[in-house]
Amino acid sequence: MKVTEYVNVAYGPHERNVLDAYLVDNGGAPAPVLIFLHGGGYVSGDKDAIQEVPLMQECLEAGISVVSANYRFIKTDPAPAPLYDGTRVIQFVRSKAEEWGIDPERIALSGSSAGGHIGLWNALRGDLSNPNSDDPIERIPSHVRAFVGYGTQVSKDQRFYEGIYEGPHIQPNLALYFGIPSLDELYKPEVLKLAEEASAITYMSPSAPPAFMIYHHLLPEPPHIPADAPVGEVIHHPMHGYILKQKYDEFGIPYVLRHTGDPERPGEVLRFLLEVLK
Repeated sequence: MKVTEYVNVAYGPHERNVLDAYLVDNGGAPAPVLIFLHGGGYVSGDKDAIQEVPLMQECLEAGISVVSANYRFIKTDPAPAPLYDGTRVIQFVRSKAEEWGIDPERIALSGSSAGGHIGLWNALRGDLSNPNSDDPIERIPSHVRAFVGYGTQVSKDQRFYEGIYEGPHIQPNLALYFGIPSLDELYKPEVLKLAEEASAITYMSPSAPPAFMIYHHLLPEPPHIPADAPVGEVIHHPMHGYILKQKYDEFGIPYVLRHTGDPERPGEVLRFLLEVLK
């Protein structure tokens, strides 16, 4: 499979608004595309992380182009800035459809950890285009056909853990995420409002795209987060995916949840993408 690479393509005005594109040659036929957003707690990480995800090579060999993007960090640009960077990546990639040989109606999102939340937030929000914007990129639709998440948080609202976790940990970097001076302000009304608006699960609806969620921790029975779980497990726990699955199931939307007790099967994610992007 012939693959053309574009590196450090600017998709927005910030220095972190850059992406890499790996474009397959499908013999003149427009290719579907998978957009990937890296992890790093919203404070670190790089688009090169896609090189460590086996799904990238699987997609390219199957005729699916891949794009991996950076986004702004909350150390300088708190929420919702990184979330809307995810929106702009989708819009920018769709704007390049003809030039890059991409099918603008067959775009899927993927991400790991923080990047997974950015992707899920956008997947569940649907089209965030602004037809009245002076920026032509912002006028382009941002809906996607599917989402694949690795260790994805579904909420940045600390209230999400009520009833499913009794341990001591608060999500790392929450003060930075919300742009507040300390966690003492976490339950102020204006911060709680932002917590809802900047949490992906808030936007679950009957129009949500199919999703495939993978977690590298065990989902116990009954489903809960153990009180003694380290913080890294708490924020990447399959309870996130389990709770979202309840909402997906209510609407009858395809949703696959995998964890160490029910691990992903070889080639399963690629088959999922090929089905939803066909």
